[in-house]
Amino acid sequence: GIRDIGVTGVQTCALPISRPMPDRSLPSVSDVPRPSFTGFLAWRDLDHHVSLLYPREWNATGGVPVQLTPPPFAPCRAVVSVDAAKLPTIVEPDDAIVLREGLEAGVRSIGSAQIERSIADSVGALVDLELEHTYVADPVGGGAAVTWRRWLRVMYLKDIQFTISAEAEDNGDFEYWRPAFLSIMRTAQFADWAAQATGRSWEAELSQGQELG
Repeated sequence: GIRDIGVTGVQTCALPISRPMPDRSLPSVSDVPRPSFTGFLAWRDLDHHVSLLYPREWNATGGVPVQLTPPPFAPCRAVVSVDAAKLPTIVEPDDAIVLREGLEAGVRSIGSAQIERSIADSVGALVDLELEHTYVADPVGGGAAVTWRRWLRVMYLKDIQFTISAEAEDNGDFEYWRPAFLSIMRTAQFADWAAQATGRSWEAELSQGQELG
């Protein structure tokens, strides 16, 4: 059943959150320096028929899942993980709240995590979850523990799960990269971005980094 579906690629943190669902508004970052982009490339999953756009300057490592990272000369670190999977059952719009509760439970299993917003929407057959939380990463090499912030978006269409996880240190780095994260999150879709350039969807001969502006 739908309660047995896990969210792939999501680590499973410990504070209760309020039950009312907040709106999709994001924190104001008007006073935060913004990165600049010269264009966008398309990442495409030909097996699961999902795609998104990411900044041309960023690096893509792997196929599915893929990790998107800023260039080496960027002022701070960030990583966006993207994955898609076929589920053993069909997800229905009425499953949105159950899926949100499952996502929250997974995040709450990270003892240091604090969930700040959690949203569940459904439009037609699409179920769309978003969650943002902080967590304390384990110290590396005897260094001090570092707090990171993660933005998750998990979308379901029938039996396909599409997961995007964007994270950076919660010391100003995340807010610096939020415009890039926003572009990636909001361009994720169950359709082929490359079709805008070619008029044809899911052609395997197109390069993975199809340039779209």
